[in-house]
Amino acid sequence: MRIGELLLLHERVDPWVLTNTLKGQAPTRQRLVSLLISRAQLDPDDGAMLLREQLGYPAAMQRHLERADRSLLSLFPPELGARWVILPLGRARTGAIVVAARDPTPILTAALEHITKQSIVLAVTPSLQLEKLVRAAYGVALPADEPLPESPPTLSEIGNARIDDVLPLPIRRARTVSYHLNGMDLPDRPQRAVAPIDEILRDIDRAITPATAERIVMTYVARRWKTALLARINGDVALGVRGHGPRLMKAELVTVPLMSPSLISLARDTGRLTTELPSSASQTQLTDLLESPRTPIAAPVLVADKVHSVLAVGDAHIGSDSRGELDRLADALGWAYERSVR
Repeated sequence: MRIGELLLLHERVDPWVLTNTLKGQAPTRQRLVSLLISRAQLDPDDGAMLLREQLGYPAAMQRHLERADRSLLSLFPPELGARWVILPLGRARTGAIVVAARDPTPILTAALEHITKQSIVLAVTPSLQLEKLVRAAYGVALPADEPLPESPPTLSEIGNARIDDVLPLPIRRARTVSYHLNGMDLPDRPQRAVAPIDEILRDIDRAITPATAERIVMTYVARRWKTALLARINGDVALGVRGHGPRLMKAELVTVPLMSPSLISLARDTGRLTTELPSSASQTQLTDLLESPRTPIAAPVLVADKVHSVLAVGDAHIGSDSRGELDRLADALGWAYERSVR
């Protein structure tokens, strides 16, 4: 699916904004997602998640880019790092190197593995942020306003790997590189103004126990949405863990059957954020618990690439779109759960 179609499907931009951006895109020489980010019309992490859905590679979020392990830069020749627009982020728990790439492909994976003689996990992120980091890391001589050229690796650069071995993509990948990365130390840098969601994500990343991470998530959720339910998937039922709202004061007593379709069952089955409202007894129960919201949302919390829990919310306290925030919270919470089971 084209990235413009995904932007509209997930309602990340207004159709009028998208149309006008496309009309003026050619002279800028920027890719659509990066152009929208540069105009403050799209959140960078939302852009990364859309690229993840389009290309099938895990998303490298802003917090992953900020904590990139600079010691890994020496593994890649500067001319190739700049040419292929790549940036190593860290070590996966398997020992593989996690690399953010502007244009991730199986051939690029093979070429990087041929150079480093190590396993590579590629991730995708908007070109706007990545190109700035690549310029700084490899000392690119091109002017700052000049996009880095598209020069992907050729078949001669993948060594002895057969094309049949490197082309197929897994049916399903982790949503973000949080699933792959080992714990990353926070970088030493001057304090800067950050959005509340970014502060919360950092607090979740620092949480020592899953219970602490849940409390941080639900504290933010209570400020952002009128009602919410965090439910753990247990076979054919979702068991309440924590809640926010008049009817969710004792969330641990809530049980939502999953044999009947609902926001929670759809998030579990698809592994992605959903706003679809099926007509069923389970959905009626969930709608009641969430105080009959106009625009409820549910996001899956993945652990080891399986849906561990679902975070469902009612209407936001303010009118701005909150789906991107919910998706990011669910991802960070999943990473907190993942750390606890290692």
